[in-house]
Amino acid sequence: MKTCPNCLFSKAIDIREEGKTSNSIRERMILLVVAHFPSLYPDELLYSGVARYHQMSGNIAQKQTIKELFGNRLVCSTTDLPSHLKHLSERLGSTYTLEELIMKHTLYPYYCAFLPQEKARRVYELMSEGSSHGEAHVLLGIPASLIKPPCYLRYCSLCYMEDIARFHEPYWHRSHQLPGVCVCPVHKKALRETTVAYSTREKKFEFIALAGLSIGDSNSLRLQTVHLNKLVMVAERSTDLLQSEANILNCTLVSRRDLQLKGYITAQGRIRFQKIIEDFTAYYSSEFLSDMNCEVNGCETWLHKLIRGYDLMFHPLRHILVDAFMNERNSTIEEKFDTKKLKLIQGGRKGNCRGRAKTHTKQLRKSLHDWKKRDELVLTEVEAVVNRLRTQHVKPQRISLATVYKGVNKGRVPFFLKKKVLNKLPKTKCLLDKEIETTEQFQIRRLECASLRIINQGENIKGWRLLKEAGLNKPLRKSVEQHYNRIVSG
Repeated sequence: MKTCPNCLFSKAIDIREEGKTSNSIRERMILLVVAHFPSLYPDELLYSGVARYHQMSGNIAQKQTIKELFGNRLVCSTTDLPSHLKHLSERLGSTYTLEELIMKHTLYPYYCAFLPQEKARRVYELMSEGSSHGEAHVLLGIPASLIKPPCYLRYCSLCYMEDIARFHEPYWHRSHQLPGVCVCPVHKKALRETTVAYSTREKKFEFIALAGLSIGDSNSLRLQTVHLNKLVMVAERSTDLLQSEANILNCTLVSRRDLQLKGYITAQGRIRFQKIIEDFTAYYSSEFLSDMNCEVNGCETWLHKLIRGYDLMFHPLRHILVDAFMNERNSTIEEKFDTKKLKLIQGGRKGNCRGRAKTHTKQLRKSLHDWKKRDELVLTEVEAVVNRLRTQHVKPQRISLATVYKGVNKGRVPFFLKKKVLNKLPKTKCLLDKEIETTEQFQIRRLECASLRIINQGENIKGWRLLKEAGLNKPLRKSVEQHYNRIVSG
């Protein structure tokens, strides 16, 4: 009679609890965990992977699953910032490193994007070594923040169907569980809210898989159509933070030069906060800011403190809103400035029409000439960033507008590289159209970088090793699979 894996787990654990576990039994138990722990999918919460493991293991008690994976029955289930991950990584052998678990399958990159290195490292340690329930959350100020995580876990109905088609099962995505994110960053569609609580305080040891839920038990989030573009922006930029593998502290702090360019500095050098708040509120609308819990009512708001550069901790969502506003504002001012020149040329007063037309025609030509110069300048900056990304073989990053913009010198490129701006920068636009990678192209480059690292270490390329080194899981997309087979076959 064949023994089921669950019985082997139980037997090994029972022996261990009696103090009779030998090294061979312990090793066998770890091998069983490795063999049955599922491959984590792209953007999957670790919570989701553990929930799928619980389903596959056949365990009845959730605590038994926790014991098998973490070596401790009292490790609490946590959706966003789980702990004791060093123990889990060790029990999974070489399948997943601690860094892979934290950076690719938790919300750590999002919450620590703007933290000082020392505090970010402390959060990392708490998630690695284990801590009392919620200690990492307290250090990040999450319980005290007005911006709360979602009440219930969410999913995108289109991602749900695509995941079933690609992986034969749905799973919980990290990017769908971020504060302020109400739409899918990929499909731009409202997320669906389930009955599974985001907080696990009431059910500390429970992991629930998305595949085990009935679709009828979820409801689509209600969105204001007028706010859709802003909601998509929040979802996309929040996901960019999740995918960043480096701390990007200070990347959205507002410089006095930016404020001066936008007319937010008086002749005496004072910041025109009233004007900033009026424009900020007009740009987003009071209703949208209220929905995001980012209102700016009062004489000393979070916006005052963030712009002044106070040494305080601000929620990533607030950094996102300020950065988007300042970059959009910069672009809008430039466009209005050019439009105003055209109107002066065409509609000057009759008495001075001819003289003014000549003067402003020269200014307009100069403006157009400046855009050409700007195109050359931005092109040089973008080329340098793209080259850096291309030669980054250890931890390659996808070449996208967001990653390129993060890498450029903000003093030289103070505006966000979006469609309206790129239309004025034809050379830069042409380069970006050529260099920006699709998901498949980036995965192929990761395979190439991984194969080079393996060869440089003097080792033979094996399929499992190549996938692990590249951070990919099967099944692969068709073009990626073909490239993978070519590398493995030599």
